[in-house]
Amino acid sequence: MVNVQLNDTVAAALSAKAAAQGLTLQEYLEGLVLPKVPRTASRLTLDEFERLFDEEATSGPSPTGTFSRVELYSDHD
Repeated sequence: MVNVQLNDTVAAALSAKAAAQGLTLQEYLEGLVLPKVPRTASRLTLDEFERLFDEEATSGPSPTGTFSRVELYSDHD
């Protein structure tokens, strides 16, 4: 746990914003910070890897925004 020192005006403003959304101050602050914190890398199971590999191998736009072999080599026979 980390403690953060805020002046009374800032603390009151944050508490009011949290209350307006029906949240505690902690929940409100977590909602601001957690979406921006990168997830730690985890190992994929073999099934997860194969599913992702199959998704990348399908035609059409890539779900991850990468380019297909056809798109890369469209100027070759």
